[in-house]
Amino acid sequence: MSIRMGWAILALGLVLPAAAEEPGRMQGHILGLQCAEQGRIGECYLKWADKVVFRSVAGDIYSIDLAASGIKQEGLDEAYGLEVELYGKVLRDGQGARVGISQLNIVKPPGSKEFFKG
Repeated sequence: MSIRMGWAILALGLVLPAAAEEPGRMQGHILGLQCAEQGRIGECYLKWADKVVFRSVAGDIYSIDLAASGIKQEGLDEAYGLEVELYGKVLRDGQGARVGISQLNIVKPPGSKEFFKG
């Protein structure tokens, strides 16, 4: 391997430290890590919210990277325990899989009314 090629590989490694997937739409829940690991979707205790994560419909668990997100902690607090739809990038590196959220929507906000013909 030539010296130039070695420097090129080193430079590429410095520029791309984390592999990121394309921004996409994902559905799931904002939960505490312990609830997400146990699959306790509807009965997640607030005392277990020491680390808030996103659990996808497929069961994948991602920590939330607020530094890479366009949302604030208050947005996560509002969505805690609820089904959400988010748009963002999944980042994979030495810290594991995490998601940078660009938009967060609550699918069915609490207090919303449902109208149906019975």
